Amino acid sequence: MAKLSVKQENFCNYYLECGNASEAYRRAYSCSNMKDESINRKAVELLNNGNIATRVRELQEEQKKQI
Repeated sequence: MAKLSVKQENFCNYYLECGNASEAYRRAYSCSNMKDESINRKAVELLNNGNIATRVRELQEEQKKQI
């Protein structure tokens, strides 16, 4: 698997925390000057990224093991 950037890794963790891709994007990236539509689009693009989707699944599996 390709190495994720720090921001991408943060996005994955925030997404698991809040379950909302747009909110996770806001927390992980600097987007104070961005419109909501842009944030939503970028968040969906990240979730559709194969490496990020794989990492989210890995983190979800780790969470299940801890329960």
